Amino acid sequence: MDAKQVLPASAEALVGGGEGWWAMRQCPSCGREVSEEANYCGNCGASLRSSEPSAIDQMIDDARRAIASNPNDTSARYNLAIAYKLGGMDDLARQELTRVAELQPDFGDAHYELGLLHAKSGRTEEAIAALTRALEVEPGHTRAARLLESLRGR
Repeated sequence: MDAKQVLPASAEALVGGGEGWWAMRQCPSCGREVSEEANYCGNCGASLRSSEPSAIDQMIDDARRAIASNPNDTSARYNLAIAYKLGGMDDLARQELTRVAELQPDFGDAHYELGLLHAKSGRTEEAIAALTRALEVEPGHTRAARLLESLRGR
């Protein structure tokens, strides 16, 4: 099969009316282009589903409301990060976890989750640093210890 049979004839077919193998649409919240298959906007985290909101959508909405009331609420920010992570929005999760770690440096689980996301994306040095910090503030954090051991190749 040659490329003409697989790929659409023009860029307009890819980005335009939802045809082709890589159709794009705009996020209704921020206007950024996202793929037709995306469930969430990678830029703002908005749900792109047209059906009932999922539990993840509800978690995101609840956490955002709490953060709107108190931008330094580390529990709400951590919950938002976990919701983003569960929804496959790792970049947004990483941003929130970084903010949690800045606001509350002794939050061991925030450092662990940050290390986990770094490891997942191949950022080994950042993962090791985050996991090391998790163990400094919470020496008994067994998940952090196991992942750190694995990353160091022991």
